[in-house]
Amino acid sequence: MKGTTMAKKELLLGAVAAGLLLSGASAPAFAAKGEGKHHQRHAAMIERLDADKNGKVSLDEFKTNASTAFKAFDADGNGEVTKDEIKARHAAFKDARKAVRNANEADRDKAREALRASGPYRLPGAGKMFEKTDTDRNGSLSKAEVLAAAERIFERRDGNKDGVLDAADARSGKGKWHHGKGGEQRAERMLNRLDTDKDGRISQAEMLARANRAFERFDTDRNGEVTKAEVDAKREAFRDARKAFRAVKATEGEARDAARAALRDARMDRMGLRLFERADTDRNGTLTRTEMETAANAMFKKRDRNGDGFITIDEMGKRRDR
Repeated sequence: MKGTTMAKKELLLGAVAAGLLLSGASAPAFAAKGEGKHHQRHAAMIERLDADKNGKVSLDEFKTNASTAFKAFDADGNGEVTKDEIKARHAAFKDARKAVRNANEADRDKAREALRASGPYRLPGAGKMFEKTDTDRNGSLSKAEVLAAAERIFERRDGNKDGVLDAADARSGKGKWHHGKGGEQRAERMLNRLDTDKDGRISQAEMLARANRAFERFDTDRNGEVTKAEVDAKREAFRDARKAFRAVKATEGEARDAARAALRDARMDRMGLRLFERADTDRNGTLTRTEMETAANAMFKKRDRNGDGFITIDEMGKRRDR
């Protein structure tokens, strides 16, 4: 009986705390039918960065590529890459890719070669991770900051921790190759939401604080319990928000921005709603704050795979067997 109760408490995270680690990012794992493309992309990356052609990418090779990318992004050559330079580089990539799509059959190979020659178009630490990479908070990225970001990325992707990136890392499932399509960006956004002290990781205290805020969102009558009626109301609110956004989606201005914000807010709730029935294993239709905190702690321990007391970006969506 005690074991059943503990199992129930771990599952209770679905109603509110599931939104903490799963909002906007379901547990990343490659489906069997997508594995082929994943391994193809991994192999292409290895081939592109493997300067000595030994079938592996070393940290030095990875950082050399990052240095080349930094030089390409630093358009004015002042040793700093700004957000405007990043936007310009990405816009150039879109134009080059569009030229490939629009080229006729005879010119398509030439357009593809032009696209490859004008690269690289990816810069370690740019995009959603810009603020974290910009450690001196001066609004731009130095080469040192980019190389530090590259080193962190390399460490996450080196799943078997042998100091190189190769086919074994793609198969291991331990590196950051298995976030799925768009999963890396979702994991980064998720980390940024939960990491309130901005140290690049989620502590148990941060997890519980977010869990309590989520619980309060569901507990609309403030009686210390989340009922099925409150869950149903949140589900209906999401449907209304989605309908309202669709009505103004094609327009411009404050109305669309407000509708998008309302939908984003409601969608966060929906992630918990989807798992409410599974979480409420005793089917009594209510969840208490204590139950939620117990479940949040259980989830934290499962996600903290190395047991260091923090959840890092490479542990997002992964569980540690006990």
